[in-house]
Amino acid sequence: MKKLLFITPSPIQSASERYRIYQFLPYLERAGYACTVRPFATRALHRAIQAERLAPKLLYTPFCYVRRMLHLAEISQYDVVIVHRGIFPFPWPALEKMVIRRHAKVIFDFDDAIHIGHRNTAATKYPWIYKLKYGPGVNEMLRECAHVIAGNRTLAEHALQFNSHVSIIPTVVDLDQYAYRPSRPSSDVLTIGWMGSRSTSPYLLEIEPALRRLSEAHPGKIRFRLYGHSRRKLNLPNCESLPFSLASEIEDLRTFNIGIMPMPDNDWTRGKCAFKAIQYMALGIPTVTSPVGMATELVQNNANGLWARTSEEWFEALDRLVTDAELRRRFAEQGRKTVEARYSLQTWGPRLAELLEQVQEEPSAVPSSVNAMRARS
Repeated sequence: MKKLLFITPSPIQSASERYRIYQFLPYLERAGYACTVRPFATRALHRAIQAERLAPKLLYTPFCYVRRMLHLAEISQYDVVIVHRGIFPFPWPALEKMVIRRHAKVIFDFDDAIHIGHRNTAATKYPWIYKLKYGPGVNEMLRECAHVIAGNRTLAEHALQFNSHVSIIPTVVDLDQYAYRPSRPSSDVLTIGWMGSRSTSPYLLEIEPALRRLSEAHPGKIRFRLYGHSRRKLNLPNCESLPFSLASEIEDLRTFNIGIMPMPDNDWTRGKCAFKAIQYMALGIPTVTSPVGMATELVQNNANGLWARTSEEWFEALDRLVTDAELRRRFAEQGRKTVEARYSLQTWGPRLAELLEQVQEEPSAVPSSVNAMRARS
């Protein structure tokens, strides 16, 4: 049995690791891989980071650095190593290059535009950390690895500047976990929902006026549920800001009648993998999104969802869905079909196993042009 090592920043509590690593493990194990996942952060450190607690972070981080060095001492035991987003929490190109050169089959996987630096520094108490954490040092990783897996076309096109061996594997959902229920619960009150994180919660502020106007146009008929950053409060009637729960993630999503994914248009957001919208659409939740980056590939305006750029467009799109049950039903069905066809674990699990075999046998044989990636995705 071949041995596969995943090096990740965070444990399974992080959505990126959960959906890009852990849910693929059963497929890879069936394909003959013994899989090991080595996160940098312990669960205690991850909780401290999410809670923005500086003292525990300073306490746990040195231990995690020592633990990471022990992880790296054993990489020669594995047939393939997949580095997800980075080996250390801060880009140390010289050290990371030394690690990569110790193994001929290192694959780099990324699902954000981490090469440009995080643009949401206002979402944290310590913006200088984010300026250090992300940046062009990532390009050294892209250059040195045997292969690169990118979460979308924008990221793949960037990676191709440094490495000719690039494949796209989107962030996907397990259709069995995200089972489709055609009939939405009937209610006199419709729930407009958002599932996100502390870093993406500022995007909600851009559409707050449109949401308030919508509520005023339909008094007593709308409620808002925002999951992921309970301290992000919007000045809206009947609005709840709730913490994210790993145990109830999918059931919380099922409470939505309409899902929203607002984003500004910048280099960072163009590299996002539109995962909120994939989650909504998989569950048959009609979706409104900003037409930015991969969201324009996933959501086809007026076919399986709606686009909205300005505050006026956000109000109009949501107002259409609130007043038209048939439109909600149609988008629910078409959204689910889109995810089944293009963004399911059932499709991409076997493809990842196939890609690993190709990388081991002959890396140069793996399609690396944008046209080849388009055919694969």
